[in-house]
Parts: sequence; structure tokens; C-alpha cells
Amino acid sequence: MVHVRITCHADLQDLQARCAGRMFLKLVSLESVRIAIDSYALLRNLIERRYWRCPQIDLLSLVAGMAVELHEIKDDLFPFLVVQEAKLGEDSTKALLLLKNSGVALQRLGEDAKEIVKKCARSLVELDGFLGKVQMMGGVLKDDVNQVLQGTRKFAWLQSRATTLLDAVDGLLSTAVCFPDSE
Repeated sequence: MVHVRITCHADLQDLQARCAGRMFLKLVSLESVRIAIDSYALLRNLIERRYWRCPQIDLLSLVAGMAVELHEIKDDLFPFLVVQEAKLGEDSTKALLLLKNSGVALQRLGEDAKEIVKKCARSLVELDGFLGKVQMMGGVLKDDVNQVLQGTRKFAWLQSRATTLLDAVDGLLSTAVCFPDSE
């Protein structure tokens, strides 16, 4: 069995041209969370079509799920917050509920990923730190939106926090990911 270390998305792309028999793929790192969705899709396809093995695929799927939520927050939900004339109404309530749900999803994905990391032979402090930040971001989003929905805070208050929250989302998307040994 051929063993291959994957340290970036380009390594996955290079594997597309290989037709070797049985391969054991060890996912070591990715350059950022931002690319995790594409990396997961490509790796999943390679594993299914060629019957290769990669023990980190479940953890990568959770990181890709986090990336989906973070992209949705940044690209679909935050833009409505920064529009000056946005007011709390039916459309904004829907967007707030979706933002809250994304916060909850980030918390759960972070918890699930931490459970996988606990089972690994060697846990990485960097990954644990990243997962903690994802869970914290999810909690902040959920709590902030809840305060607006419950009337404890005004919509303008949440709008004033949008830039800070968006910077945190960008920071998480830009984070390099190192995967622990799962053997």
C-alpha cells in the first residue's frame, strides 16, 4: 500500500492523475479553512472512486461544514446587517434566525470535531484552539442575535457589531488547519 501525505489542496489535485492501486492518504494540513469545502469534495471523490483510505476524512467533513457556515454568514447573512436602512422586520427576522442557526451549527460542528480529535493518537493544540474559536464565534452569534430577537438589545446594536464579527469570520476562514494523527 502506498502512503501519501497531503499538506495542501494542490496535493489533492495532484492525486487526481494517479491511478495507483491501494493508497493510504494522510491528511496533514490545509492552507486554510476557506478551501476545506473543495478539498473535502475532491478527497471524498478520490476515496470513493479508487477505494483509497484516509482516516482524517470525517474531521475534514466537519471542517468543511464549518467553512460552509462561515461562508454563508459572510456572504449571505452579514450583508443585510450592514445596510444602513435595514430595520427589524419580516425579512430581517428571517435573516436573524438564519444567523442564529448558523451560530448553533458552528457550536455543534466544533463539539463534534473535538470529539474526533480526542480519539486521535496525538491531539494538536492549534486545532483545539481553532475549534474553540469556532465554538466561541457560534456562541457569540447565537447570543447576540437572541438579544435582538428577545428585545433586550436594539437592531442597531447588532449592526454596530457587524464589522467586528465579520473580521472574526474572515480570521477563521483564513486559519490554516493541521490534522492530528488518527492512528
